[in-house]
Amino acid sequence: MKQVVVTLALVATVLTLGGGMSRGFARAFDRPDVVLVLAGGVDRRGATHCTVAERLRAAANASKALGGCPVVLNGGGTTWKPRYVDRNGFSIPEAALMAVQLEREGGLRHELLYPESFSDDTIGNAFFARVMHTDLRPEWRDLLVITSQFQMARTQAIYTWIFSLEPRPAARPYRLRFESVRDDCLDPHVLALRRAKEADSLHKLEAGPLMRMRTLAEAHEFIFRRHSGYSVRGVTSKQPLDSALADTY
Repeated sequence: MKQVVVTLALVATVLTLGGGMSRGFARAFDRPDVVLVLAGGVDRRGATHCTVAERLRAAANASKALGGCPVVLNGGGTTWKPRYVDRNGFSIPEAALMAVQLEREGGLRHELLYPESFSDDTIGNAFFARVMHTDLRPEWRDLLVITSQFQMARTQAIYTWIFSLEPRPAARPYRLRFESVRDDCLDPHVLALRRAKEADSLHKLEAGPLMRMRTLAEAHEFIFRRHSGYSVRGVTSKQPLDSALADTY
């Protein structure tokens, strides 16, 4: 389990490597105000992938260790395949399925669980977690972000960028801690493919113009006008991912 801390100050971004969970919390901030656990895919039965189960275990452990810290279930689905549909024909967002699992298997009270069900990719995860949840809760400024090892580098880059966009909270800046969980439950070949895809996506993200945006308004314009997961043209022309990688989404 690996943790990284990012403080989003007005002038600089500071990264500090943390150790174990309780020791790392004390070093960066006394305790996180909220846990953000990223969605990562469900199967045709609505069961979370093994990597998501690992994330949920980490989220449950963190919440309990902190005496009942709230948890945001961060993601509705993926741009790469349709959402799960229940027996009555209703589309169920992954965040709701994750919340059910955390309550039933993780032992967390339902009043601690906050679904973010709109996003379908990591950029959307970060953006909608902020504008739908944390910006509306002044007491939620120290954030613990949990995802799998294969996704962590890109997640850290995106969340650090999104949570630094103007306007930022004036009284108390965001501070982010990142915790990665194991991903070796995946088939080694599939895991290698996903790691390669993540590395390529991160390279393109860092080399492109997107992360030079400095305001939430700019990000909002991009997401709803140009992003294939949220723009009208993108949403109405989706194509499923047809490869072994589909099993990791």
